[in-house]
Amino acid sequence: MAAFLLVGGIASSNAQDIDQSKVPAAVKAAFAKAYPKATDVDWEMKGGNYEADFDLGKIDHKATYMGNGKVVSFEKDIPNTQLPAAIAKSIKAKYPKGRIDDVDWINAGGKISYKVDIEGTPDVNVWYGADGKFVKEVAD
Repeated sequence: MAAFLLVGGIASSNAQDIDQSKVPAAVKAAFAKAYPKATDVDWEMKGGNYEADFDLGKIDHKATYMGNGKVVSFEKDIPNTQLPAAIAKSIKAKYPKGRIDDVDWINAGGKISYKVDIEGTPDVNVWYGADGKFVKEVAD
């Protein structure tokens, strides 16, 4: 999981918006099949992968695909109240003056993790595994 998050972090710094016409047909077909009700779809290149940022209802989502249409990862915003209690407790202990601003639920290859944006002194993004264990922290 740490390797995926590291690669994702590096790829994030190299993200580039692209027009839908530049997205391979296999990727567009896989996306349309998985998310037929998606709205406000924007595409980016992240490393060699294609990432769709979109809404389902009023919830932000991201799906990342390889050029052949295979899913790399999927994430969605979740309410702070859906953050597992062990993670919330760890954050409160580690960042007592911080405030949870945003929580993303991430499924990468069947492995679940959480990315939590914390506002405080300083602002940070932290990742936790589904087991509640701290993975990494990145300054925001």
